[in-house]
Amino acid sequence: LLSLAESLEILVLGGTGRIGTAVASHLLLRHSSTSDSAPLHLVLSGRDSERGEAAVKEVLAERRPSSRVSVDFRQLDWRDDVDLRRAMRGASAVVHTAGPYAGEDPTVLRAALDGCVPVYVDLSDPVEYLDRAKAIGREKGMDAGETLALCAAGAFPGMSNVLAMECASRLGEGVRVRDIDFSYFTAGLGGSGDVNLFITNDGFGEEVPVYCDGAPSPTMDAGSRERAAGAPTRVKFFLDEKDPSAVYVGERAVWSWPFPEGTLVPRQLEAQKRGISGRSSVGMGTAPAIWNDVMGIMVDVVPRKWWKSEAFSLGLARFSKPLVALTDLFVGETHAMRIDVYGEDGRRVSAVQAHESFRVVVGQSCAEFTLAMLESKGLLNAPRPSDGKATVIGSDRIPLPAQGVFTPEELFAPAEARRPMLERLLSVPGTLNAGFEERLAEVHL
Repeated sequence: LLSLAESLEILVLGGTGRIGTAVASHLLLRHSSTSDSAPLHLVLSGRDSERGEAAVKEVLAERRPSSRVSVDFRQLDWRDDVDLRRAMRGASAVVHTAGPYAGEDPTVLRAALDGCVPVYVDLSDPVEYLDRAKAIGREKGMDAGETLALCAAGAFPGMSNVLAMECASRLGEGVRVRDIDFSYFTAGLGGSGDVNLFITNDGFGEEVPVYCDGAPSPTMDAGSRERAAGAPTRVKFFLDEKDPSAVYVGERAVWSWPFPEGTLVPRQLEAQKRGISGRSSVGMGTAPAIWNDVMGIMVDVVPRKWWKSEAFSLGLARFSKPLVALTDLFVGETHAMRIDVYGEDGRRVSAVQAHESFRVVVGQSCAEFTLAMLESKGLLNAPRPSDGKATVIGSDRIPLPAQGVFTPEELFAPAEARRPMLERLLSVPGTLNAGFEERLAEVHL
């Protein structure tokens, strides 16, 4: 492993994209608060050199120049395995933001494991991809060297998984979980870029990986305005009417959506022998509301297999791009999530988190996960103010395994890892509000 005296290089795949630059910006922000850490070399990679130069300028423009920080662009097609492995040499961390991941194999993860890269992080979300990633980790076993890998490490999935585990923990030891509802809102595209249009269209052709009656029960109902029985289709993205999110987001309609946490978190709870005995659901809403209605109608009339056709989904994305770009000027990038975990004892624990920008909070979450993993390996010091006291963003090194392939609800299942990680995730710049609530659950009809 590297020592703190050496340079710390982080390779960001997809570094010229909107999410990639958000990751890089937060890495620079956090590094600036650790005066005794190793010099940081950020490498933004992508295929287009013109976009690469623009990305470097964008990231550097947001931070004051420092002799301890350098940002460069490296032209790279990550699908070229030889070039990819060459680019990884000497990297302390590889952050893979070059989605979409549907239909892909975890080749970047495999290359990182083969190259003994200390830290690997990605933003993957298809369950099939994640299961293959786990299989690679099991296949490698101790041959994975010292690589600590985290998949699905964004806001949702990612932070949402960790919040759900905290909600389950707050039900109390020995209380089994009955139901879990994940609800999300993003205004427009949330600043994430045009690729999100294609990803959304493609998602309508995916199974929604959820549980029913305590067992996996995938449903082909992405975009349905009726979620699993008992799950709300209108969600309050606030806990108190005084919360900023009550004003900026409020109550929103959501539709069923194929994010993996509807299966990942129940799996982890099963491993802990805590449930679930009922169902899980995942819902997504956006603004303006008319898009929800239009897409709902299209999902009702367009055959599911068409949505999985790249020609159809990409063509529709290109057709709708001007309209979406126009509406995005008015609706902004606001993001919010709500997780409701119901216990068999009749109680409910809820978590709400809201942020000014979906794009930014995805990048911040990914960066925070990356930094926590680097710190756990002794490659980076956690930030401390001049008086030596803990900062709002947790300053203690989070205890994590030395190696292995994980998803967030697994890696941060122990309270001693989960709670300081949440302290960091819920206090990043731009957070509107975040908190928990416990009360008796409403009866599901």
